[in-house]
Formats: sequence, structure tokens, C-alpha cells
Amino acid sequence: MITVTLDLTCSICGHQQFHLPIKAEEGANVCCANCSAFKCKALDLERALTAMRRSSDNRQPAAA
Repeated sequence: MITVTLDLTCSICGHQQFHLPIKAEEGANVCCANCSAFKCKALDLERALTAMRRSSDNRQPAAA
């Protein structure tokens, strides 16, 4: 597991740091680093972050 700060908030304790699995044997759950509450699945988080990145890239003005 790796602990990271995300632009998310735990709905239980309000913490913004989460444990992300980095090995298959660690499972796929993203959990709060403070209270261990389940937040989401790692693949769902990756998809959401990728979609957010794409939408922000589309809003950038084109370089001249």
C-alpha cells in the first residue's frame, strides 16, 4: 500500500489521505489512511481521475 493525499474527503472522518493498493495481493480497495473506511475500488478511482484529466485538457485554449 501507498499513502497519498487526494482531492477527496473521507465521509466518515473527513481525512484526505488514503491507502492505495500497489500489488495485486493487497486487493483493490482504496481506504482512508486515518480510519480505514472503504472509499472506492482502485480501478474506479483511476477511471474517474482519467476522465477528470481529459475534461480539463479539453478546456485548455489551443496554443497559437
